[in-house]
Amino acid sequence: MSQFPVKSKENGLRWGVVLTANEPVALVETNVRWHLATGAAAVHVFLDDPDDPAADVLSGIPGCKVQRCDEAYWRARRPNKGRPLSQMRRQTINANRAQNRCDLDWLFHIDADEFIWQDGDLADELASHGEPQTEVNLPVLERIFPKNTQSTLFEGAFRASSDLSPEEAEAALAPFTGFMKRGQYSHGAGKSGVQVGAGLRLGVHNATRTGSAGRQRRAAKRVSSTARLLHFDGMTPLHWLMKVLRYRQTPPEVQVVILQPHRAEQIAWMLENANTLQDAQAAHRTLFAMTDARHAQLARFDLLHDIPFDPVRVIGPACPDLSIAAFDADVLRRNPQLATLLNV
Repeated sequence: MSQFPVKSKENGLRWGVVLTANEPVALVETNVRWHLATGAAAVHVFLDDPDDPAADVLSGIPGCKVQRCDEAYWRARRPNKGRPLSQMRRQTINANRAQNRCDLDWLFHIDADEFIWQDGDLADELASHGEPQTEVNLPVLERIFPKNTQSTLFEGAFRASSDLSPEEAEAALAPFTGFMKRGQYSHGAGKSGVQVGAGLRLGVHNATRTGSAGRQRRAAKRVSSTARLLHFDGMTPLHWLMKVLRYRQTPPEVQVVILQPHRAEQIAWMLENANTLQDAQAAHRTLFAMTDARHAQLARFDLLHDIPFDPVRVIGPACPDLSIAAFDADVLRRNPQLATLLNV
């Protein structure tokens, strides 16, 4: 594994990423700067909140394309329906608008809390990819919080996704096997990239192609041999709890669509164990923090990875304030109604 991410544009291929964001400014800015510093030719950011203060910060970054998703934007996209209730629907529409308007060769659809890590040169791999109707999938590694108190925003080890038998999964992941899919609390599918203009449609996790009778069919997939997706499912315990409460405030009919059963069970468990902020923080540690037992379980199945992910070192002086205190303060500023529920 390389000690530092790769930045190579010698073959002339231009790849980039697209994301729809409604997150603290520091996280979105770090995501943008990380990808531009590690080989991306452009980062397209769609701001779900049209008044997001991130717009002013991101607009000053060369290579970052910013779109405020205001009422006029959605009226132009969907004249009769406006803004979709489902965040996944909004993400998909935005990702494909970026694909249709960008001047890139390849585009990857990710979230603000996901970072592409390169073990080799992603641009070289994409240049040799001779199957335009096949997506390139980035396998996901999910961050595990440190055993003790979190001291930096991106601190922790990573758990690989897996396709274990039920017996193996229980041995590797218990006692929360039922809260996981492919060994991940969030998603085990990874994220995909497509050759721009080849006719594939970007989804949240996978690409599709137009099949018979105009129906969308899952595109063929090749797993990347050079890059992986580092997923930070909740940057801090408070951030994760805010996400849980935000999910629960979405309409029930939307929850059914965007929350898979394992995710819904996690959230229900968290809410049952989060009567106070202190209870919620303890529940988060139980779910997400590394323990000696958890380390032994994962190591036994070769699912534990240490990756020297350090955006501060890569981005340099332009890196925003990534202190936990500043991040959590922004979480609370952006979610005043949720802060009231938590009594913080």
